[in-house]
Amino acid sequence: MAFANPSPLRLTAPASARAARKGGATGTHDTATAIGRAVAAIALVIIGARIQLPQGLTAGYLVATLLIPVWAPVLRRFHGGVLLTVLGLAAAVNGMLLTDLANGTAHTGNGLMLQNTFVLVGTMLTIGVVLWARTLMPIWAVGLLFGIGLVLGIDPHGILAGGNPWKFVFAVPVTIVALSLATIRRSRPLELVMLVALSGLSMVSDARSGFAILLLTAVLVVWQMRPAATTRRASTARVILGLLVISAIAYNVGQSLIVDGALGQATQQRTITQIDTSGSLILGGRPELAATTALMQHYPFGFGSGVYADSTQILVAKQGMYSINYAPNNGYVDNFMFGTGFELHSMIGDLWAGYGVAGLALAVALLWYTLRGLGHTIAQRTASALLIYLAVRTLWSLFFGPWYSSVTLLTLLIGIALIPRASADEQRGVLP
Repeated sequence: MAFANPSPLRLTAPASARAARKGGATGTHDTATAIGRAVAAIALVIIGARIQLPQGLTAGYLVATLLIPVWAPVLRRFHGGVLLTVLGLAAAVNGMLLTDLANGTAHTGNGLMLQNTFVLVGTMLTIGVVLWARTLMPIWAVGLLFGIGLVLGIDPHGILAGGNPWKFVFAVPVTIVALSLATIRRSRPLELVMLVALSGLSMVSDARSGFAILLLTAVLVVWQMRPAATTRRASTARVILGLLVISAIAYNVGQSLIVDGALGQATQQRTITQIDTSGSLILGGRPELAATTALMQHYPFGFGSGVYADSTQILVAKQGMYSINYAPNNGYVDNFMFGTGFELHSMIGDLWAGYGVAGLALAVALLWYTLRGLGHTIAQRTASALLIYLAVRTLWSLFFGPWYSSVTLLTLLIGIALIPRASADEQRGVLP
């Protein structure tokens, strides 16, 4: 097929005119990029600050809604970007349908439904903003700006600050900022120094889970420093399997340190009591798992985003807790877990309870893309301490952390963990 002849005008246009046009286009593009970076930076800070508005809304959710035209086209450039968004919206709709079906047979509330729906949809929208920001700036800058927002959102006089301010208020924001700064230099030793210092603060602050997460993060950073194999190509699947083995080792090492008193006598005694009671530190420390398992067996399709637990459902949950020798007749179970809906202290449990099978599918997808992103970057020896920390913390929260208090870090993690399609295509055949 022959090319069409160029027009006489293009043939005779002066070189200076062509250069001027090219320079003007470049200048316009640079200006647009600079504006985009500034907008993305402001958006990241606002999202991280989690400025509360009525009905579960935040200022970050509103900003993400306004920015839909700029971040929506970016979703298809990352594996899982479109799928996770669709699953999130489907789960939100399913939660409302379940609530409507339960209306008349259970205690439901439109206010609760709106709040839970806004949080879920808002989380999906803010993930899109973080993905868009990744196309405009390095990941360390994304993490640092988000961390600055977390710091600005700290309430030093909050209800949790008085008991253990480092554990409940300052630990996560400071860790995000510190690890983001360490990532700038791309220095493994600097990352390890940061992790050791943060682990020490967790040890003296009775933060068992925080200490374990930082310990595992440090182990995975060291793992990437091992000599590269010359005869066997790194595989994401093999790395994920290795992560499971390392996690089991880190869990046992961490438990031994706690039982031996490394985190203090109070933490030691509480841990020993929990192990003696339930036979496991995880079950003893997170009896909500037993409640979730019992509820799933009796109500496999979930409840609804606007449904309050009734006495029968609460009894089923308590029976599950009784099975691990936990005494559930207390204010925590009655008021926190079931006083204002369903709070099962795990992202998987909360998504299932509020949004049914669709919510469970979303939880599984979040688990998969977290593991895949972490495994892929570790296989390439490019996983920063920031990404590892966020991924390990999110994996912990999927099983042991409340949905509402975990969504902020989930937004940052998924936003930086999803694999760009170009990068994944280079690894074709390693992992389907």
